[in-house]
Amino acid sequence: MSTRVYVTGVGLLSPIGNTMSDFTESLRAGSSGFRAIPYFDTAAFPFDRGAVITEFPAELTTLVAEHPEWETAEHYGVHCAAVALADAGFAVEALDPFRTAVVVASSNAGVETNHTYAQQKLRDEVIPGATVVRTPATVTATIRRAFGLRGPQAAVSTACAAGSNAVGRAYDFITTGQADVAIAGGAEPFSMLSFSGFTLLKSLTHDAVRPFDEGRDGTGLGEAACVFVLESAESAIARGATIYGEVCGYGLSDDAFHATAPDPSGTGAVLAITQCLADARIRPEDVDYINAHGTGTRYNDAMELAALTRVFGDSLARIPISSTKPLHGHTLSCAGSLEMLVCLAALEDGFVPGNIGTTEPMHEFAGLDIPHASRDVDGMSVAISTSFGFGGNNTCVALRRVRRGE
Repeated sequence: MSTRVYVTGVGLLSPIGNTMSDFTESLRAGSSGFRAIPYFDTAAFPFDRGAVITEFPAELTTLVAEHPEWETAEHYGVHCAAVALADAGFAVEALDPFRTAVVVASSNAGVETNHTYAQQKLRDEVIPGATVVRTPATVTATIRRAFGLRGPQAAVSTACAAGSNAVGRAYDFITTGQADVAIAGGAEPFSMLSFSGFTLLKSLTHDAVRPFDEGRDGTGLGEAACVFVLESAESAIARGATIYGEVCGYGLSDDAFHATAPDPSGTGAVLAITQCLADARIRPEDVDYINAHGTGTRYNDAMELAALTRVFGDSLARIPISSTKPLHGHTLSCAGSLEMLVCLAALEDGFVPGNIGTTEPMHEFAGLDIPHASRDVDGMSVAISTSFGFGGNNTCVALRRVRRGE
């Protein structure tokens, strides 16, 4: 019998809530986390808002004071890993350090250090021989050191698909017997570098994120950290752990098409989704909800709905599709893990989040269920979350609700 993988702990920092209950309430209410960006001067940018974290737990503030040498991504990642472990009922000393995996995604880790180094270099303040030592691998490494974990590890930096890739890699470590427990997710602080880059690519909206809307004109960036504790079903059941849901399959592919634009045919996305369904042993008609990547850009949204239509055929019309990026923003390497949490919340609480900001769904795909507001739905069991990143990185994760006694 294949190993089943359960989610038993959640650690969260987000623009719309830092606990599962607050996050779920915001999803239901359609509460947006977009506001003025406090981190840098936005006067020169055509869009000056972002989905930023406004509530910082006391434990995080203490961690920042204790480790001023860390970057923000490290603070976010370590804090959320600690919260997830506590939520799962694990004392750090009770973990088998050789059987606990760590896989955390980050795109902007290293950016703060490199920026500071460059500024010092311009002012001739750099100490001779100094080196820049932080990379996207830093977050995973810092979590491992913080908790003394020596098991399998990986650092994932596959752009906007990275958070899902991290969960998928952790899933692999458990299903192949290399680990019993895994810490997996993403940590992405707000970055002027990313904001500037998306502006230059003309990928940012001028007013609001409108996924799958005729008038969509771009995405909006956000920051978040979302870290899960994953463990084998055997371990979770033996401990009597609270179970948020099951990661039952995933798929990944690459477009091999363009550095930033998706392949309009959607062939890579189709491959990732079909691989995911096959890995999870579920049929297209078994899916009850699709949390779409839905960036609100002209190219992504058209490609994504075309790909979903190819995979699901006539079944797609009855499956609600929503993107929650108008609420929490596009959190880049954390998007996949954060939106996996959206699926877990939807399955557990029996609702479908809305596409806030979408008022005129794309005419080409008339007939699809693209709700504007959230609504209650009874009996949902299976959801998928899609993530498509720059470089043609495509990922899909399947989640299943676990009912008491399963």
